[in-house]
Amino acid sequence: MKVAFDVDGVFTNLERFQLHYGRKYFKNVKEQDIHMDEIDIEDIFNCTRSEREKFWIKYIWKYCFMPYEEGISALIRQLKEKGDEIFIVTGRAHTTETGITGKLFRAMLFHMIKKEGIPYDHIFFCSEKDSDIEKPIICEQHGIDVIIDDKKENIDSISKVTNVICRDRIYNRDYTNPKVPRVKNTNQMYVEIEKLRNPNYFEKLHHEDISKMNTSQKIKYFEQLRKYYSELPFDDIKYQKTEKNYKILSKVGLAIYNRFAEPTVFNRELVPNEEGVLFISNHNNYYDQFPIISAIGDHRPIHFLTATKMLKMKRGAIYLKTGAISVDREDKDDREFAKDEINKLLAHEKNVFIFPEGRTNRGEDFLLPFQPGAAASAQATGCLVVPTAVSFNDPKSIKESIVRFGKPFRVSPTEKILDKTQEMMNIVGDLKQKNIDWLEKNRVKVKSRTKKN
Repeated sequence: MKVAFDVDGVFTNLERFQLHYGRKYFKNVKEQDIHMDEIDIEDIFNCTRSEREKFWIKYIWKYCFMPYEEGISALIRQLKEKGDEIFIVTGRAHTTETGITGKLFRAMLFHMIKKEGIPYDHIFFCSEKDSDIEKPIICEQHGIDVIIDDKKENIDSISKVTNVICRDRIYNRDYTNPKVPRVKNTNQMYVEIEKLRNPNYFEKLHHEDISKMNTSQKIKYFEQLRKYYSELPFDDIKYQKTEKNYKILSKVGLAIYNRFAEPTVFNRELVPNEEGVLFISNHNNYYDQFPIISAIGDHRPIHFLTATKMLKMKRGAIYLKTGAISVDREDKDDREFAKDEINKLLAHEKNVFIFPEGRTNRGEDFLLPFQPGAAASAQATGCLVVPTAVSFNDPKSIKESIVRFGKPFRVSPTEKILDKTQEMMNIVGDLKQKNIDWLEKNRVKVKSRTKKN
């Protein structure tokens, strides 16, 4: 197949960039007066043409060198491995100019494409103003089978000559065309491309549909689902780097940590040697990871699920460099993407750690209600689950801690996720209670609330 990609709004998150830096630059514009359904900064903030130019003079370099969307390079590399011919068709400003400005903007684009590791066969530059005219011509002349774009004028005109996939953005949501699928991340891009290649391509089902299946149908469905996750674009290059960083940082960090705060570990022999394991635990505070990593060992990279807000903290850079998966729990689309990333990691025999309570437990209850995501991922991938409990003598200190592992288990295709989630909570609760009992038996003052009967 011949697959084409736009750059701005597809490779980059133009929407997020303009809203973020636009709010900083146009400070006098009230929030209710920001037109988020517009694509151009001039219309978004209702500014003059001159103000628009000043904005881009200030921020153009930052935009041109911003990282590309998560997974885009892995997606395109996988398409190339399948034998697809990759086209980049962009209407980026100034790239069609012949002078020094044109050369500079093309050079910056080539630099980022190379830096992001994106392979391609052909690149075409279109006029920013007339891209809705020029892009369909390019698609028709070169026999492009499908193109991913975000500008609704482009999508509408291209759809008349070939297949087009809409990269969902706020500014294109008033465009509707039943023949144009809308995607919100690179995993969905891949699925829609594969549907063009094979109309019978596997499709995920809702829980309601799965619950209506008989036992044999469920077993077959989850076998296909595991294969589905193993075939989604997976960034091997990224995770090789992050796991290398994890081993280096954890080895150095644990050497220091264990000198003054080595945790007491129970049932370490229950942790399986195989990879692709899902660890679950209660969540006391932001330091839980230290005794957990110490108990598991620095030789075994673990991908922790963390809240997106944590990336803004000083340690955020470490999370990213060591392969943590971030999720904005308030964003439904981001939760779905994070779930797919977790399942891809498990399907590729990478280890994942989830705190099913969803946030740190400030002592409100013995345990906060477990979220069903961990059980759902275990069922979707067939991985082993290792229940874990971490406890501290003093919640404000990391010096005295206990990590206790429980017996590993799997979530079968026929089990109900909510029931299994409650079972997981009970298991972790029992492990936590044993930690507390041990601390009390050893006459260590425990400030944690004990389990209520």
